[in-house]
Amino acid sequence: MSYLVLARKWRPQCFADLVGQEHVSRTLANAITSGRVHHAFLFTGARGVGKTSAARILAKALTCEQPDGVEPCNNCSACRQITAGTSVDVFEIDGASNNGVDDIRDLRETLRYLPTQLRCKIYIIDEVHMLSVSAFNALLKTLEEPPEHVKFIFATTEPHKIPVTILSRCQRFDFNKIPTPKVVAQLRRIVEAENIAVSERALTMLAQRGGGSMRDCLSTLDQIVAFCGENVADEDVQRLLGLVDQCLLLDVLSACMERDCTKVLELVQQVDDLGYSFRQFCHQLVEMVRRIILCGVVADPREVLGLFEEDVTACRSLGQLASQDDWQRLLTMLLKTGQDLAHATFPRLLVEMTLVRAATLPPGRDIAELIGKLEDLQTGLPPVAAAGTAAAHADSVAGDTAFPCPAPPPQSDTAPPAAAKSTSQLAPAPEVATAVADSAVDDQQQWRDFVVHVQSGMPRVGAVLEYGSLLELAPPLLKIGFAPGSFHLRQLSDKNTIERLNEAARQFFGQPMQLQLEALQGSKKAPLSLVAAKKKQETDRERRLRADALAHPLVNRAVEIFSGQVVEVIPLDKGYV
Repeated sequence: MSYLVLARKWRPQCFADLVGQEHVSRTLANAITSGRVHHAFLFTGARGVGKTSAARILAKALTCEQPDGVEPCNNCSACRQITAGTSVDVFEIDGASNNGVDDIRDLRETLRYLPTQLRCKIYIIDEVHMLSVSAFNALLKTLEEPPEHVKFIFATTEPHKIPVTILSRCQRFDFNKIPTPKVVAQLRRIVEAENIAVSERALTMLAQRGGGSMRDCLSTLDQIVAFCGENVADEDVQRLLGLVDQCLLLDVLSACMERDCTKVLELVQQVDDLGYSFRQFCHQLVEMVRRIILCGVVADPREVLGLFEEDVTACRSLGQLASQDDWQRLLTMLLKTGQDLAHATFPRLLVEMTLVRAATLPPGRDIAELIGKLEDLQTGLPPVAAAGTAAAHADSVAGDTAFPCPAPPPQSDTAPPAAAKSTSQLAPAPEVATAVADSAVDDQQQWRDFVVHVQSGMPRVGAVLEYGSLLELAPPLLKIGFAPGSFHLRQLSDKNTIERLNEAARQFFGQPMQLQLEALQGSKKAPLSLVAAKKKQETDRERRLRADALAHPLVNRAVEIFSGQVVEVIPLDKGYV
């Protein structure tokens, strides 16, 4: 006799055998007991959770000759035929291969005939979402008002692909993924009945790998038994499933939180030498970090995560190496790496750089704590500092400084006689110096006003004049200097432009003027042009603002709290960027 795989051998045969789907079993049993059985059912859920098995159990319960309450007896001819798949009144149809409108038309032709042996005819359509739109449309009217002797049971893993017109005509039952503890308990019953020696840890690894699918777990168990025989070792299960050793995972995470980059790289090298998949390695790291985080916030993680006592102890011990924020940050990095590994050309390099970055990042600090420190700092400032801050804000809005300027040092009423004598000998008379300075200021002001006057009538020419230096202003002579060979000098050397500038000067100064353009030589010192003066003024202001900011006690305290540095000082009148 050929070997029967465990997934088929241990397929549920009654409602009590449906592990993890008690809500479905109870609803169907109550419907049968009360005689309120719908004519169409839709079973949805992940693969391997018991949808097709539940359909067969329901078919047996509706046609059983000697039922035990609502449970089928599994001994009568009807139950045996349905179990073996040989009943002529129970049709199991694969929706993936019979998805055309012609297949549905043929099915409709058979509906009007009464059942041959059983009390009713039952149509089980698996993967019903694979039917075409035309096939669904052909089924609509029949599904809404079928003959009294017909029942429909649909099963699918993708209910969102089924038209709403079909969904509205069915009773829908959502099958859940089977929890890991229940999977482990069922596997324990199976291995004990099959006389297979397997540890609880190995069964837990097997159940976690199945992801809530009992069929996947039983198929993998068949593979493990074929590899190990009747005595299954934990190491063999781990190797067969391609799982990274848990001690290696803990060592990697410990090295990251201890900032030991050398050890991290050595452990990644070990993972590569052992032939593990880096995607599987990253997946297990994510799961391990999740366990560490939950062990720190859950009172009894054994029930939530399905862990053993030694696993909980190891996770909690490792969780004390860093704060919850650091573990959360590492989890985010690993999740991003897991996504990138799906199309990475160098998976080892990607994992290495992620772990090295995690090992070199400084410890995280609580934002609420930092904000609290800043608030305490602000409320603890002395009144003078607070007043200075308000004054600084007003000044900055007006275009001056962002912070209060420090007061100039007090000047002594008396100076050393020698210093005073030396100064009086070198400096010109105060009256002469003041007159010269006032004359220069008046000339520069007249020059600026003249450029503005030219810009109002000739914007392009006025913009060029801003790059010139005033050399002499002694009506009727106006001498302007430019860099030799410059673009601005060439623009103004045109005869027509000179005439227009002379006319503008006559209107501005109220007398005939003669404009002269001169190419400045390298050794000749000329006053700054209007553009250069404006740039110098802006540079001096920025330098003064930065100095005031760095000297401010509030800024210094904030830099100390955040362990940072001042990168840029922006005046309030220029806005924030």
